[in-house]
Amino acid sequence: MPIDWWPTVPASWSWQPTVHVGALLAALAPAGFVLLLARLRGVRVSQRSRWYLLGSTVILVATLDWPIGSIAQVLLTGRSMQYMFITLAAVPFLLLGTPHWRSEGRGLARRIVERIASAPWVGAIMLAGAAWLTHSQPVVDNFEADALGQATIRAIWFATAVLYWWPLIGPGPERERLPYFAGLGYLVLPFVFPKFPAAVWVFSTDPIYDRFAQTPDPWGLSRIADQGLAGFILWLPGSVVVAVAIYLLIRHWLREDRRLGLRERLGVPADPEAVAALVRPDVPELWTVVEALVRIIDDASPPRLGSDLAFAREEDRVVLELHVPAGDDDQATLVRVIEAGYAAHLRQYPEPRAVVIREHLAIRVLPYGVRVS
Repeated sequence: MPIDWWPTVPASWSWQPTVHVGALLAALAPAGFVLLLARLRGVRVSQRSRWYLLGSTVILVATLDWPIGSIAQVLLTGRSMQYMFITLAAVPFLLLGTPHWRSEGRGLARRIVERIASAPWVGAIMLAGAAWLTHSQPVVDNFEADALGQATIRAIWFATAVLYWWPLIGPGPERERLPYFAGLGYLVLPFVFPKFPAAVWVFSTDPIYDRFAQTPDPWGLSRIADQGLAGFILWLPGSVVVAVAIYLLIRHWLREDRRLGLRERLGVPADPEAVAALVRPDVPELWTVVEALVRIIDDASPPRLGSDLAFAREEDRVVLELHVPAGDDDQATLVRVIEAGYAAHLRQYPEPRAVVIREHLAIRVLPYGVRVS
């Protein structure tokens, strides 16, 4: 397998895999930096975060190295793929995989840097400027004529994407994030900015860049066809990614609103950590099951029992504790009725999901004055 420093224009095209050391190191560096920083700070990196970091790294390796990095040397289409994968996939995955940190203990310089990074106008201006500048004819034809210029442009894409996504999914304190409603409008920006160069590419009848005039073509495309396909990639797939991001933001918004209103809606005292534990993307059914379980308890409890219901947290699961008068003769019957109702409700889910739900949501009936969790 050939080894080189950075992808270059080949004399003839070949689909043989090639290792480009500089591109490979650049692809591995972001996730490696996050893991090193977490280790130095003593911050635990969850398995979910590790999967995000792995996804970001795989995308960057394929985008900067072989095969997309090599395709970008001979086709404008490959260069467009690099821009989309870096700005709309690799960077969001990297930030989602970065462990959150608290505001306490941050020095003044760090707080200033993070405040600038979390300012939406900074990310918007930088992303717009990068979209226009890096797709201009002088940059593509002249500045990217060598490996250093190409690496610089990819670094600009990466850095501006970090600034753009930071106010939405950055690892800083929650209060520094963009509000949900503002985030919806903010997400429209990456939908709009690349459309201008894309429109020029799609509707132009003449080749715009000279850099790809003599490069070998792996797919037999004319320069106009390559230019149109590059514009299509900036136009449609990018729009789909942004639409998915908007959907996920709305979904998270609704889940957060539901979490904040849970105590008022159910009228149940709750440990804030217990309520927060119900926000589990891996077990989204918990919300519905909690409401159903509270109804089951209300229906099963005799009117004059004098019981109290509260949420608590026990390790990785939420416990609904029903406190009843000690020595009540109906306590055993109440437990059986509630358990039967809970089991009946869980039967509507596939067995593997029901097992997962039980692992994260439990019910206990206890005498007054006793608290297990």
